[in-house]
Amino acid sequence: MVPFGRTAAIFDVDDSLLDGNAGTIFTWYLYREKVMRPEVRSRIPRVIYDYARHRLGELDMVELGSRCHQGLRADELKAHAHLCFERHLRKRITSGALRQLRRHLLSGHFVLLASGSPQYVIDELGAHLRAHAAIGTRTRIVDGRATDQIVPPVVFRDGKREAVERACERWDLDLSRSWLYSDSPADEPLFEAVGHPVVVNPRPAFRAEAERRGWPVVAWADRSRPGADAEGADEWGSWDG
Repeated sequence: MVPFGRTAAIFDVDDSLLDGNAGTIFTWYLYREKVMRPEVRSRIPRVIYDYARHRLGELDMVELGSRCHQGLRADELKAHAHLCFERHLRKRITSGALRQLRRHLLSGHFVLLASGSPQYVIDELGAHLRAHAAIGTRTRIVDGRATDQIVPPVVFRDGKREAVERACERWDLDLSRSWLYSDSPADEPLFEAVGHPVVVNPRPAFRAEAERRGWPVVAWADRSRPGADAEGADEWGSWDG
């Protein structure tokens, strides 16, 4: 018997599986807790300002989420990712995503999380949800500390498709038999590669595109733990990935 039947269920994280953006919230957490190195922390408000005024794009923000870890010890980042997950992310998992993910696990499918958010927080989500694998954006570690050098590919747009294709090759999974759940038009390259694309919580323009292509659209809005909030994390805004 072929493990998993060569079928994967790929879940985007930000604004779909999660009510919010994991990378944004983790960056906010590190900023608020003054974990970042001072020279890195001082640049964050300007970057957010430039993004809000469309001087920076989504790819820039995806890269920022990992590059702002520069100089921090990898074990320290892992510990903070765990604390951030427990305090702010765990309660943001959407109930619709949780139900669908469990269905795939019970069906014997290979569950894969894929997000442009930092690997540290995606690992926390993956472990909590018992996913088989989790892919996030990573930076090189030198002498136990994070650098600002991103390990290619950046898990965004074509880079996400490349990262997922590598994972499928590693575990002998067939994308043409697999599912993708995502809210983001940036994931169109991956939507086009899977056999079962499902668009989650789309904005109006992407909803229209999904309907034109005949892709199913679902809404995952309710959190698995209603009534919780991220204590101000939304003030950072959000970016897809």
